[in-house]
Amino acid sequence: MNIIKNMQLDMPDDIGRDFLTKLMGGRLVPRMEEMLEDKREICIDVLEPAAVYDTFDIRSVEGDSVYFKSDNIFNGPNISKILKGSEIASIFIYTLGEKIDYLIKKEQDTRDTLGTIIMDAITTSMLGVVGEYVGKIIKDSNTVQKGYGATCTYSPGQYKWTIEEQKEIFSMVDSSKIGVSLNKSFLMIPFKSVSGIYGFGPEDMINKTRVACDLCPRGNCIGRR
Repeated sequence: MNIIKNMQLDMPDDIGRDFLTKLMGGRLVPRMEEMLEDKREICIDVLEPAAVYDTFDIRSVEGDSVYFKSDNIFNGPNISKILKGSEIASIFIYTLGEKIDYLIKKEQDTRDTLGTIIMDAITTSMLGVVGEYVGKIIKDSNTVQKGYGATCTYSPGQYKWTIEEQKEIFSMVDSSKIGVSLNKSFLMIPFKSVSGIYGFGPEDMINKTRVACDLCPRGNCIGRR
């Protein structure tokens, strides 16, 4: 098991702007621009990013199921498609920390809807930055050291991989090491957390899907990459 803390993150000066612009239909008024700048600093001040991941050998991929040598099983047509040809998979969980959740709740309690939307846009974009940072570490450790190619990343709750699969991920990785838990609805606490997988195997064998969005038909999704 590997734990990543004390991340040296390069947060863009306009973090959250692209996401908020899409959310607002392509245009931001000056007040939104001002609030983006103010709330960005507030979020950065309390940011406590952390990640945990572990790597597992894949026994086989059969139909819509992925079987691990650890006896864990993933089920779903897309996760099995992505991991087809992979020999190992790295299972990860990362978070922005509980203070971010507290900030968002505090904003919600003021009934400032716009402020809450902007805070959510900023922290959602921050999750993307943390994900890229963590993903690079995971991929470098498997592609460089072992000579493997990497699949795209995929997470429970994305198209055709049910949120209930979180239970299997949390049985494989000790999320308590970074203060993340799973509630009865299979949602993570802190809320601003992400779990998922990368598959690794010979370059000529692994799935070449560029990003998970390529598997999803929802063309107008705000999170599409």
